[in-house]
Amino acid sequence: MKQLAFAAAFLLSACATAPAPDAPMLHYVRSNQDGTLPEHIYVYRPDATHLEVGKIVTRCTNAAFVTAELDTARGQPNALTGGRIARDGSQDAFAWLTYEAEARRLHARIPMANIDEQVAVDGEPWLLYDFDLSELNGLFYGRAPAREDFRYAVALIWPEDGAASPFRNLGFMEARYTGAEQHLGRETLRFDVSGGLTGQLWLDARQGFVVEARFDQPNHTEYDNFRLVLQDVTASGAEAWTRIRRMHWEGCPPPS
Repeated sequence: MKQLAFAAAFLLSACATAPAPDAPMLHYVRSNQDGTLPEHIYVYRPDATHLEVGKIVTRCTNAAFVTAELDTARGQPNALTGGRIARDGSQDAFAWLTYEAEARRLHARIPMANIDEQVAVDGEPWLLYDFDLSELNGLFYGRAPAREDFRYAVALIWPEDGAASPFRNLGFMEARYTGAEQHLGRETLRFDVSGGLTGQLWLDARQGFVVEARFDQPNHTEYDNFRLVLQDVTASGAEAWTRIRRMHWEGCPPPS
């Protein structure tokens, strides 16, 4: 199948754990397509199977800190831990999501919201749209993308009053390769996306990471649609990622 061949092209280079000093950090801005509601997204990959992601609107305010384990054999997440950036820069965890591969089910535990439930996903490989395509960056980084179509089943956490479950399955996003082009000053490969997500996706032609994504579907309730735009890449990102977390609360008023 084309999507499995596409994933394999990346994962062949992902088996070896990269030394921590050389671990990359990608910086994005997520927003509506008109630029409103901007939020900084930092994706740090300490090795091929782990991700640390920060989501920051502005300093001295609540900011998300999500970690993930990646299953490189299946090309998808294995577990995610949701939390906040604590005052000391560590992760204040409050939500746990694990994937049970044999049953193809997600198990979510969010004690503070009284959530402990399981939900099936549409298929494999899958991604969690709330995670801002960070799984793709973790799995794809470091190798030229295959110039062919691929697909991912898209799951989404979308809390609504009165809903039986906070989970949604959006179906498969079908990414169709349309060619190489210059985009935002980089050599990229463009994919037109249909199905569970609709829009466009550009991947760096040499290193595989997301350069930009524009989708009609929002991934958080306060948004109307979705745009993710690369700001910069730090090849040796360990120190920068630590500094961003520590500076987030530095000099801020104490909690009330």
